[in-house]
This record gives sequence, structure tokens and C-alpha cells, in this order.
Amino acid sequence: MGKLRPARVASGMIIVFLVVWPLFHISGMLKQSRSDQDAGYLLYQVSLFQMEMLANLLGEAENADHTGQLNALMQTAYSANYTHERLLLAVDRDRMAPLDSLPQLLQYIMRLQLGGERVIKPEELETLGELKQGYDEIYDLYSKLMRENSRRIIASANEQLKKKDGELAERIRELLP
Repeated sequence: MGKLRPARVASGMIIVFLVVWPLFHISGMLKQSRSDQDAGYLLYQVSLFQMEMLANLLGEAENADHTGQLNALMQTAYSANYTHERLLLAVDRDRMAPLDSLPQLLQYIMRLQLGGERVIKPEELETLGELKQGYDEIYDLYSKLMRENSRRIIASANEQLKKKDGELAERIRELLP
């Protein structure tokens, strides 16, 4: 009977190993999935920050005297566009709206700066004010795209964002020849 005991212990250890090992790997896969979601949410937070900076700099651009003062706005618009494009890649383009107004805004700013440093016309300042209002609304909608506890795209906010962005992109296209 003493010889059976080590065999039972060994078979018990094998059974425990065969049960615990797959559970360990499954829990590792679940943790990895959670970290991917965290990375997407962190990228969303960076993109949200870029959109906030863009809206703020559009407000400052309303008070600009010459086109050289639009350099920071140009860089921030580029950065917001770049970050949002990366976010789209991370969370799946089908679930999140692309922001077509950002490349249009970049083109508009480039057009203003095309002739070198010059005085900004009053109608251009008025247009920048109009764009600021549009991007304030976009920022507000963008801030509602994801909730920290769910870390998923909220479809209703996404649809509203898509609509507002489309309107703003169309308005900017009208300004470009």
C-alpha cells in the first residue's frame, strides 16, 4: 500500500497540472485583451486632447493679425488629424467616424498662408470664428465617443459626430476654390 501512494500523488499532480495550465493561459489571454482595450482608450484620450487643443487654438486664431500666427494652429490640426487616423486603425474604421473636416481645415490654413506672411482679412477672421464654433461642437461630441468604464465606441455619439463633421467639411470645401 505504501507504493501506491507516490503513484496517486504523481497522478494527482498531473491532473492538477492539466487543469491549472490551461486556466493560466486563458487568464493570460484575457489580460492581453484588456490591455489592448486600454491602449485604444489611451489613444482616444490623446486624440481627445488634440481636439481640445485644436478648438482652443482656433479661438486664438480669431485674434491673429497675420498668417504667420497660424503656424501653431496648422501644427495642431496636423497632429489632431494624425492622432485620429491612428485611433481609427486601433479601434476599427467601421465603428468610428473618420473626421473628413480635419484635412479640409489643413488645406484652408495652407491656403491662407500660401502667399507668405500677410495681414488676415476680416472675412477670414470671421470664417475662423465660424470654424471655432464648429470644432467646439465636434470636441463636445468627440468627448462622448467613449466612456472609461466601457471603453467602447458609443454609436449615438459617433453618428452625431459623423453628421457634424460632414457639415463642417462641406462648409470648408465651400471656402476652398
